[in-house]
Amino acid sequence: MKLLTLVFALICTLSLGSCGSKGSDPAPTPVTPTPTVADLIKKTWSANTVSWDGVSQYTKGGSNNLVAGYSSFKLDLSTGSSVTLTEFDGKKFTGIYVLSSDNKKITLSSLTSAEGAPSGTNGTLEFSISGTPTATSLAIETTTTYIKATNKKVALTLVNP
Repeated sequence: MKLLTLVFALICTLSLGSCGSKGSDPAPTPVTPTPTVADLIKKTWSANTVSWDGVSQYTKGGSNNLVAGYSSFKLDLSTGSSVTLTEFDGKKFTGIYVLSSDNKKITLSSLTSAEGAPSGTNGTLEFSISGTPTATSLAIETTTTYIKATNKKVALTLVNP
């Protein structure tokens, strides 16, 4: 009887021991959140390609650029809602920017410099976002014609860095 009790106790002990964890569980793989458009555009951008009404004006590193000044173009969206825009003519403007709720438009407003607002804008430039921005590329186009681009729509493919 003692032997039977001892065997029963041993079986119960082994059964209870097998109910515990079988080694340590691996740590769950953390889920990397997908960056939002607002996060992706919050950088300093330079011109990679520029066209006016579909006619190429500038290609980074190109030798036949019609508007070579785009090599100095900068769109700095890296600081909160502040924007600094350095145009192809070298003029630098500061203001604020807003990304539309549908992530399809960037509006630069209150743009000013020592000389005033960019020509013909009253301090506001609107760009539609083409496609989906990435960590290194942003394609935008003016929503209206732009006087500095001889009253043509400007399409820019921007890069970072």
